[in-house]
Amino acid sequence: MIVDTVSSAIRNVSSGRALLASFAFFAVSAALINGRPFGLSALTELTGGAGILDMEFTYTPVQAYAMLAALGDAGRAFYLTRIVPLDLVFPLAYTLFYAVTISWLLSRWLPAGSPWMRLNLVPLVAGAADYCENIGVIAMLLAYPAELYGVAAFTAVISPIKYTFIAVSVLLILAAAAGWAASGLRHRAGA
Repeated sequence: MIVDTVSSAIRNVSSGRALLASFAFFAVSAALINGRPFGLSALTELTGGAGILDMEFTYTPVQAYAMLAALGDAGRAFYLTRIVPLDLVFPLAYTLFYAVTISWLLSRWLPAGSPWMRLNLVPLVAGAADYCENIGVIAMLLAYPAELYGVAAFTAVISPIKYTFIAVSVLLILAAAAGWAASGLRHRAGA
């Protein structure tokens, strides 16, 4: 089954070293996409505070095009040429970090054959949704000023899926860390 194969592959590469490397990749890509001179800080300065669709949990197609209009020509060009390329790397970075971290923590808490180990696949849903959202955003930016309401409706559905699975991934990391810690405390108390 593909789910077990992918989950096992992630577990097989999830070491302490992989966790640190994936965290470094995540941290660098997060800094680039949020900072200057390529990221959101530079864009909001250029646009006077207008944001991007990728950062919204929900919106309607009409709101999506209002946001794109608020960016202005320079903001839309910056979004397409600076932020979008970074956002093609960022989902990979956080997906990898979350999946490796969940795997590493669960492997310290649960037996290797536990079906709960498949929870390391949750971040992959977030990453896949993010890439789908990116495809929609790219299409809207390239077609602008033409309004692709079907594409905007698609991204409006995908965005909350992305954010929900990111939140679930973070909660899984916290739960796995707590489970591992509690297991260690019980083990010490029993020793």
